[in-house]
Amino acid sequence: MAFNAMWKPGRQAVAGMQGNGSANPALLIYLDPDSLAILPPSDPAEWPEFIRLLRQIRDSADELAVFLSRHTTVHDDDARPE
Repeated sequence: MAFNAMWKPGRQAVAGMQGNGSANPALLIYLDPDSLAILPPSDPAEWPEFIRLLRQIRDSADELAVFLSRHTTVHDDDARPE
């Protein structure tokens, strides 16, 4: 897997869906200051593969969040005075 760009989100970073219920939905990630929009293909026949990608993003984000949560807990324990 090759990476062309790396973004480091700022403190105001958020993610969400735009256009809920509209004809132009998108997954938006505001990285503070950069933004990333992930738009579905215009051809509904291509949506099953796009849905697969969205689920991979969801699952990978959850996996990373679990990892970071565990790592944060270890650091918090290390920082506590005995």
